[in-house]
Amino acid sequence: MIEGTVVDQRRAVYWHQRRQERMTPRKLLRESDELMFWLEECMVQRLRVVPGWLMPRLVTLLARADARLPREMGSERRPEQVVEFLYRAQEMLMDQSVRSREPAPIIPLFQ
Repeated sequence: MIEGTVVDQRRAVYWHQRRQERMTPRKLLRESDELMFWLEECMVQRLRVVPGWLMPRLVTLLARADARLPREMGSERRPEQVVEFLYRAQEMLMDQSVRSREPAPIIPLFQ
């Protein structure tokens, strides 16, 4: 009986943690803000190419916003051009965020 309770608690904790780590459009927007900061830093420092450590994060974010964006970007690594793709991703994420926060349907209690 106690063993069953322990298994149930572990299962509940697992799903609670999974819910927290799920990437919602709002969390992706926060990530895009941070990436925008780093891209702006690249432009301020006049870097010609986005650093290698930043590209995987960018491509992942673009793919979560829309699967076509990373393909359209291709091998482009100039900060000025990559920022344009990030703007497009942010636009899509904002639309997704608004749609996901629509009110739930009202269920009548008494008929």
